[in-house]
Amino acid sequence: MIKMKNIDNIPEGTCVCSICKVEKPNTEFPYYANQFYNKGKDHPWTGKRKRVNTNCKHCTSIKNKERAAIRKQFSHLKPPAFGERCECCQKPVYSSKEKVPTGVDGTWVWQLDHDHETGQFRGWLCKQCNTGLGNLGDDLESLLRAVQYLGKQDNLQIYTVWEGGKNKMASKVNKDYLKRE
Repeated sequence: MIKMKNIDNIPEGTCVCSICKVEKPNTEFPYYANQFYNKGKDHPWTGKRKRVNTNCKHCTSIKNKERAAIRKQFSHLKPPAFGERCECCQKPVYSSKEKVPTGVDGTWVWQLDHDHETGQFRGWLCKQCNTGLGNLGDDLESLLRAVQYLGKQDNLQIYTVWEGGKNKMASKVNKDYLKRE
Protein backbone atom coordinates (compact mmCIF):
# COMPACT_ATOMS: atom_id res chain seq x y z
CA MET A 1 0.00 0.00 0.00
CA ILE A 2 1.37 3.42 -0.99
CA LYS A 3 1.40 6.00 1.78
CA MET A 4 -0.19 9.23 0.60
CA LYS A 5 1.50 12.52 1.46
CA ASN A 6 -0.58 14.68 3.80
CA ILE A 7 -1.29 17.92 1.95
CA ASP A 8 -3.88 19.23 4.41
CA ASN A 9 -3.54 22.80 5.59
CA ILE A 10 -0.93 23.86 2.99
CA PRO A 11 -1.16 27.50 1.84
CA GLU A 12 -2.62 28.09 -1.60
CA GLY A 13 -0.32 29.48 -4.25
CA THR A 14 2.93 28.64 -5.98
CA CYS A 15 6.65 28.63 -5.33
CA VAL A 16 9.73 28.60 -7.58
CA CYS A 17 11.97 25.60 -6.92
CA SER A 18 15.50 26.61 -5.83
CA ILE A 19 16.99 23.81 -7.93
CA CYS A 20 15.05 23.51 -11.20
CA LYS A 21 13.78 27.14 -11.12
CA VAL A 22 10.29 26.04 -12.21
CA GLU A 23 7.21 27.61 -10.62
CA LYS A 24 5.03 24.86 -9.15
CA PRO A 25 1.98 24.61 -6.86
CA ASN A 26 2.74 24.71 -3.13
CA THR A 27 1.58 21.09 -2.87
CA GLU A 28 4.76 20.11 -4.80
CA PHE A 29 6.97 21.20 -1.87
CA PRO A 30 7.62 19.65 1.57
CA TYR A 31 5.80 21.10 4.59
CA TYR A 32 6.23 20.50 8.31
CA ALA A 33 3.47 18.47 9.94
CA ASN A 34 3.34 20.54 13.13
CA GLN A 35 4.89 23.97 12.44
CA PHE A 36 2.57 26.76 11.39
CA TYR A 37 2.77 30.31 10.05
CA ASN A 38 1.77 33.17 12.34
CA LYS A 39 1.63 36.24 10.11
CA GLY A 40 -1.16 38.07 11.91
CA LYS A 41 -4.83 37.26 12.23
CA ASP A 42 -5.80 38.67 8.82
CA HIS A 43 -3.05 37.03 6.77
CA PRO A 44 -4.29 34.08 4.65
CA TRP A 45 -1.29 31.90 5.62
CA THR A 46 -1.74 32.24 9.40
CA GLY A 47 -2.40 28.77 10.80
CA LYS A 48 -1.16 27.06 7.63
CA ARG A 49 1.79 24.65 7.70
CA LYS A 50 5.32 26.02 7.19
CA ARG A 51 7.33 25.00 4.15
CA VAL A 52 10.49 22.98 4.96
CA ASN A 53 12.46 24.46 2.04
CA THR A 54 12.00 25.58 -1.56
CA ASN A 55 13.13 22.35 -3.24
CA CYS A 56 10.27 20.67 -5.11
CA LYS A 57 9.47 17.00 -4.51
CA HIS A 58 11.01 15.92 -7.84
CA CYS A 59 14.31 17.73 -7.22
CA THR A 60 14.37 16.53 -3.60
CA SER A 61 14.03 12.95 -4.85
CA ILE A 62 16.95 13.42 -7.26
CA LYS A 63 19.10 15.04 -4.52
CA ASN A 64 18.28 12.21 -2.09
CA LYS A 65 19.42 9.64 -4.67
CA GLU A 66 22.64 11.60 -5.25
CA ARG A 67 23.31 11.75 -1.49
CA ALA A 68 22.67 8.02 -1.14
CA ALA A 69 25.12 7.31 -3.98
CA ILE A 70 27.74 9.53 -2.34
CA ARG A 71 27.25 7.81 1.04
CA LYS A 72 27.63 4.43 -0.65
CA GLN A 73 30.70 5.50 -2.66
CA PHE A 74 32.50 6.83 0.43
CA SER A 75 31.12 4.38 3.02
CA HIS A 76 34.63 3.04 3.65
CA LEU A 77 35.79 6.48 4.86
CA LYS A 78 35.33 7.11 8.54
CA PRO A 79 35.03 10.61 9.99
CA PRO A 80 37.55 11.88 12.54
CA ALA A 81 36.82 11.25 16.20
CA PHE A 82 34.56 13.71 17.98
CA GLY A 83 36.69 16.32 19.70
CA GLU A 84 39.07 16.58 16.73
CA ARG A 85 39.25 19.96 14.98
CA CYS A 86 37.52 20.86 11.73
CA GLU A 87 40.08 21.54 8.99
CA CYS A 88 38.23 24.69 7.94
CA CYS A 89 37.26 26.55 11.14
CA GLN A 90 39.69 24.76 13.49
CA LYS A 91 36.94 24.31 16.11
CA PRO A 92 36.54 20.96 17.90
CA VAL A 93 33.63 18.95 16.48
CA TYR A 94 31.14 17.13 18.72
CA SER A 95 28.32 14.69 17.98
CA SER A 96 25.56 17.26 18.57
CA LYS A 97 25.03 20.87 19.55
CA GLU A 98 24.06 19.73 23.04
CA LYS A 99 27.37 17.83 23.44
CA VAL A 100 29.57 20.94 22.99
CA PRO A 101 30.98 21.53 26.51
CA THR A 102 30.05 24.77 28.23
CA GLY A 103 32.72 27.39 27.63
CA VAL A 104 34.13 25.60 24.56
CA ASP A 105 33.91 27.34 21.18
CA GLY A 106 33.02 24.12 19.40
CA THR A 107 30.83 22.97 16.58
CA TRP A 108 28.95 19.77 15.80
CA VAL A 109 28.52 16.88 13.35
CA TRP A 110 31.11 15.75 10.80
CA GLN A 111 30.09 15.94 7.14
CA LEU A 112 31.81 14.46 4.12
CA ASP A 113 32.97 17.24 1.81
CA HIS A 114 33.33 16.42 -1.88
CA ASP A 115 33.74 18.20 -5.21
CA HIS A 116 30.28 18.33 -6.78
CA GLU A 117 31.68 18.33 -10.32
CA THR A 118 34.24 15.53 -10.05
CA GLY A 119 32.76 13.62 -7.10
CA GLN A 120 36.22 13.58 -5.49
CA PHE A 121 36.41 13.37 -1.69
CA ARG A 122 38.02 16.51 -0.21
CA GLY A 123 37.86 15.82 3.52
CA TRP A 124 35.71 15.96 6.61
CA LEU A 125 34.26 19.29 7.76
CA CYS A 126 31.85 20.34 10.48
CA LYS A 127 28.26 20.83 9.34
CA GLN A 128 28.50 24.63 9.58
CA CYS A 129 31.64 24.85 7.38
CA ASN A 130 30.35 22.35 4.82
CA THR A 131 27.00 24.15 4.59
CA GLY A 132 28.74 27.54 4.45
CA LEU A 133 30.98 26.46 1.57
CA GLY A 134 27.94 25.13 -0.28
CA ASN A 135 25.98 28.32 0.32
CA LEU A 136 28.89 30.33 -1.13
CA GLY A 137 28.86 28.26 -4.31
CA ASP A 138 31.46 25.66 -3.30
CA ASP A 139 34.15 27.31 -5.42
CA LEU A 140 37.26 29.35 -4.75
CA GLU A 141 36.17 32.43 -6.70
CA SER A 142 33.04 32.83 -4.57
CA LEU A 143 35.05 32.43 -1.39
CA LEU A 144 37.59 35.01 -2.54
CA ARG A 145 34.78 37.47 -3.25
CA ALA A 146 33.51 36.86 0.31
CA VAL A 147 37.03 37.49 1.70
CA GLN A 148 37.28 40.71 -0.30
CA TYR A 149 33.86 41.77 0.98
CA LEU A 150 34.85 41.15 4.61
CA GLY A 151 38.19 42.90 4.09
CA LYS A 152 36.37 45.93 2.72
CA GLN A 153 34.52 46.24 6.03
CA ASP A 154 37.83 46.83 7.84
CA ASN A 155 39.23 48.94 4.99
CA LEU A 156 41.80 46.23 4.21
CA GLN A 157 43.48 45.54 0.93
CA ILE A 158 43.43 41.83 0.14
CA TYR A 159 46.31 40.33 -1.82
CA THR A 160 45.75 36.89 -3.29
CA VAL A 161 48.36 34.71 -4.93
CA TRP A 162 46.62 31.96 -6.86
CA GLU A 163 47.69 30.05 -9.93
CA GLY A 164 44.24 28.56 -10.46
CA GLY A 165 43.29 24.95 -11.02
CA LYS A 166 44.41 22.46 -8.41
CA ASN A 167 47.39 24.55 -7.20
CA LYS A 168 47.22 25.80 -3.65
CA MET A 169 46.52 29.42 -2.88
CA ALA A 170 49.11 31.26 -0.85
CA SER A 171 47.39 33.25 1.84
CA LYS A 172 48.20 34.89 5.11
CA VAL A 173 45.61 36.04 7.61
CA ASN A 174 47.40 38.97 9.17
CA LYS A 175 45.99 42.50 9.17
CA ASP A 176 49.43 44.13 8.94
CA TYR A 177 50.25 41.96 5.94
CA LEU A 178 46.91 42.68 4.33
CA LYS A 179 47.27 46.46 4.83
CA ARG A 180 50.72 46.66 3.21
CA GLU A 181 51.03 48.49 -0.09
